Amino acid sequence: MPAALPASIPDPLGHTPARRRIALVSSVYDELVEAYPAWWVDLLGEQNHVGGIESTKWLFARSGLHPGDRALDAGAFVGGAARFLASEGVRAVALDLGRDFLAAGHRMDGGASVDWVAGLTQRLPFSEDAFRSAWCMDSYIAPRELSRVLQPGGTICLCCEVPVDSRGGVEAFIEEWRELGFDLTAHKQLSLEATQAWRAAETELVRRRPHFQERYGQRGYIAQLDMVTDLVQAYERGELGHGLFVFTKG
Repeated sequence: MPAALPASIPDPLGHTPARRRIALVSSVYDELVEAYPAWWVDLLGEQNHVGGIESTKWLFARSGLHPGDRALDAGAFVGGAARFLASEGVRAVALDLGRDFLAAGHRMDGGASVDWVAGLTQRLPFSEDAFRSAWCMDSYIAPRELSRVLQPGGTICLCCEVPVDSRGGVEAFIEEWRELGFDLTAHKQLSLEATQAWRAAETELVRRRPHFQERYGQRGYIAQLDMVTDLVQAYERGELGHGLFVFTKG
């Protein structure tokens, strides 16, 4: 069973959080993997975004954050970015709808230094100008809502997928932020790294087919493999790309 959400984490659905905590095991993330059979949980690890911790460090170096500043990791999963920011003295908040993900992150290294909040990125439970920086690491992006909770002069830090073909491309993505009063202040292309990550995931799913078939079930395995294969093909055809972006609010 996954860990119960600590009582200190608000539940947006109004449930009463369970107070009993599962005893700490040798790897909290391994425990979470057992409870959530999904390729991205199995194969991307606790950072769970393209580029891993190196992408997090790249964004942090350009985020303008200083010790004592408040930052939001939206769609945080187990709060890989939030826990890193907290290690740098930032007052980090990790938000995700998955209460079990938050509970696992709270129990992982650095988790006690992060504030954990259950909620939706589309309806952030925070006041205007609450944060100096807001992060989405391969998670759902809600530009207007993120802008609402960001202080003037603050930064939006993104690791994300963008279309690169006739559907609008990177230019349209950047223009959407400009219309909200943001300037692009840093960008790093990660399409090659993303393609390699999806290929590696596809290879692993095929190589360990008996294991994953047992884990996901026959139909579930095919669905997960098709999902990854579609990603690989979209990147190889140049329909999708990936990158790191830092936008600064004017």
